[in-house]
Amino acid sequence: MAEGDRSNSESSRIDVPAIEPRNAPSEITNGETNRCKIFKVRDQTIHENSIDSFKPKILSIGPYHHGSSRLRGMETWKRDCRRYILGRISESDYNTVEIKELVKKARSVYSENITMEPNKFADMLLLDGCFVLAFLTEIKGKSVENEPSETGMIGGSQGTTSSDTTGHTGGGQWQDDRHQDEAIIREDTVRDLLFLLDNQIPFFVIEEIHKLAVGEGETTETLKKNIAKYVEGVLHHYPKAIEIPAICSNDFHHLLHLCHMFFRPSQKPEKRNGNRAATNQAMWHRAMQYREAGVEFRVKDSSTPHSLLDVTFSNGTMEIPHLSIDGKTESIFSNLLLFEQGCSHTGRYINAYVAFMSQLLSDADDVKLLARENIVQILNHEEEALNIFRRLNGLAIVDRCGKDYYLTSTFQSVEAHYRCRFNWWMAWLKHNHLTNPCVAVAALLGLTALLCTIIQQLLSILAHFKVVH
Repeated sequence: MAEGDRSNSESSRIDVPAIEPRNAPSEITNGETNRCKIFKVRDQTIHENSIDSFKPKILSIGPYHHGSSRLRGMETWKRDCRRYILGRISESDYNTVEIKELVKKARSVYSENITMEPNKFADMLLLDGCFVLAFLTEIKGKSVENEPSETGMIGGSQGTTSSDTTGHTGGGQWQDDRHQDEAIIREDTVRDLLFLLDNQIPFFVIEEIHKLAVGEGETTETLKKNIAKYVEGVLHHYPKAIEIPAICSNDFHHLLHLCHMFFRPSQKPEKRNGNRAATNQAMWHRAMQYREAGVEFRVKDSSTPHSLLDVTFSNGTMEIPHLSIDGKTESIFSNLLLFEQGCSHTGRYINAYVAFMSQLLSDADDVKLLARENIVQILNHEEEALNIFRRLNGLAIVDRCGKDYYLTSTFQSVEAHYRCRFNWWMAWLKHNHLTNPCVAVAALLGLTALLCTIIQQLLSILAHFKVVH
């Protein structure tokens, strides 16, 4: 049985499973290809404080971090996964593939010039593809001797399950340091696998390995559904408007692209009205400034399906979905920001949302205000949340006049409210004089007396004119 390690002396041929992508980017238009490339994140293009958000901690996937000495600890685990997957592929399913064709299709997905030899590049795709498949899915179909338990190899099919790194599902609380270390390793593996822009392989590679491993047991749609369920579980604390069937009805190019699909807003970009230049230069204000203008903040009702990005404004109230800020927040959003900037057809929804939240949360008082309304949940200090959004805002690129800016209507409504002086006066009265019940009653009585006086004077004037005429 071949296990993916065999190669022959010819530089252009190698014995590997027949991985023939059906919808490889090389087969679509040049414009489409440029939009779907996997980009290398360069240190000089980002602030040094943000670099760690893009670097894998323990796992390399794809060519950009392949061979890194600090990531070699996972290679044995990856080879075990390859052995497990290839153990399901019969000898008859192997054939000698023209490696230059496979390499050409896979290389076209990456923005950088891949200098890796064809044999090594193909072996890397096979190794990493088998690992992704084993980690994220419960493989069914062809049986193999000594296969792991039915919970699947390592990861299981649900992103919220607790599985240790040996392939056995954990039960109850971690009891010792070993299990705690395994939990950390698994969490770091999920991060490196799903959330890093330049730590990806084309999804068509995973599809073809899966097709060989399961035979007629599962379809590609089943694979997409299982992986989408896993990712949905990992992102469980982010509100989502899109359902799994809708996700699976679309093609995703790699796993970060799949993550991005779960964040898409329900709101669609609208046709622009007014001065384009003025709109593009306008900025969101701080949360405390909006409060002074009479804007009330409310967390979106969790019982109604919505995306994290669904920000709305109506009748003086801004509704914002709940955001839990934790250790993964910066890494997830940093990579999604750059992913959008490199793939124009996805829209820049995350960029628009990050710019909005960064300007809304410009001071510790802003964070406290939204935290009181349960709009943001922070693990540590307010300053940490501010620093995260400041760094994210440094990566965001927003064109408020662009065709994919989805917050136009919301911004225009909030800005109109903010510029109305009457709203400021009413808010000042409410915040400074109507919070105390006694003061509120006194103010109401005084206002009533004033109105009665005005009415009395008007009646006197009308009576006078009636007598004269």
